[in-house]
Amino acid sequence: MAMRTSILCALLLLALTLSAQNPQPAAKVRVPDAATALSIAEPALIKVYGKRQIDYERPLTATLDDGTWNVYGTLCCPDPKGQRTCDVGKCVGGVAALKLRQSDGKILSISHTK
Repeated sequence: MAMRTSILCALLLLALTLSAQNPQPAAKVRVPDAATALSIAEPALIKVYGKRQIDYERPLTATLDDGTWNVYGTLCCPDPKGQRTCDVGKCVGGVAALKLRQSDGKILSISHTK
């Protein structure tokens, strides 16, 4: 009986030692990169503003700021020759904007700038 108790204690001690040496990995981030943020944001923006509007605001860009992905469209307009231009300062208006939490992918807000 004493031998059995000693073996059980040794096994328990071994299990505790192994579990202490292998801590649980940190929770994975659901939205690790800009491509993932864009793949989540695009369907939501299309649902609100329509495919035509979001297609016109391509490319969409995503930047990470303190655990929140900020996804924005690109402001474009016709130039004097009737071609599409997206040059900064050439167009007046706004773009679709979406905020997405990095940790779980929850959409925090959807808006359109002016």
